[in-house]
Amino acid sequence: MFTSQVDMKMVLEINKSLRDHHMLSEIHTYSGCATCGLRLMRKNNEDINMILDIIQDYLDTKWMKVSLNTYDEEMLYINSKFE
Repeated sequence: MFTSQVDMKMVLEINKSLRDHHMLSEIHTYSGCATCGLRLMRKNNEDINMILDIIQDYLDTKWMKVSLNTYDEEMLYINSKFE
């Protein structure tokens, strides 16, 4: 089982990065708990691969990676690249 490794500051920074790339989509925590994973709220059918690339570019500086839940593409996990 995956557990997300982000804090609220990182959620805000990822959302800012998405906005900087003119994306309307955002990520949110589940019930205020980032360890449970993150929820991707896609807007205007924005390309999920582009969104993931932007998130990954941010995470590369922190030795982390983003992955999608196999059964629910709104659910994201952020993990160490060493897992």
